[in-house]
Amino acid sequence: SYSNFLGTQAGNGATNASYSNFIGYNAGNGATDASYSNFLGTQAGNGATNASNSNFLGPNAGHSATNASNSNFLGPNAGHSATSASYSNFIGYNAGNGATSAYQSNFLGQSAGNGATNASNSTFIGKSAGNNDLVNNTGSPDDFSILIGPNTSTGNNGSGVGYSNSIALGGYA
Repeated sequence: SYSNFLGTQAGNGATNASYSNFIGYNAGNGATDASYSNFLGTQAGNGATNASNSNFLGPNAGHSATNASNSNFLGPNAGHSATSASYSNFIGYNAGNGATSAYQSNFLGQSAGNGATNASNSTFIGKSAGNNDLVNNTGSPDDFSILIGPNTSTGNNGSGVGYSNSIALGGYA
């Protein structure tokens, strides 16, 4: 209750979505645990789960995102199908799109963090920073990665994953 759903199928089937605003075609459709959230744009937050206290702004922003509470996904496809992305900020076209295990991460720029795996505690800034990166932040909750510059990555440690606790600065670093 105390929510605003505007648009065809906006908020349809949403559960635990009190004090929320879902605006746009299919915005928040089927969303669960999305109270105190704002989903604005076509398909924004559609099918999102555990997305309370979040803001998904733009077409497909946060669409099918899971465990994305207290997060901000801004831009077309930002955070689309992202998993374990609570306390994260994805800003830009395709930022964080399909990112996995992206808890407490910040992706800023077109395709920053797009398809990144095991990217918790990461900061990716720049066009395609961390794009399809095989980040390896899984060993400790203190693992991190910082990538600044276009097309930066955590590299490949020889076993098909990137380096955890890595910092890359500069284009294509």
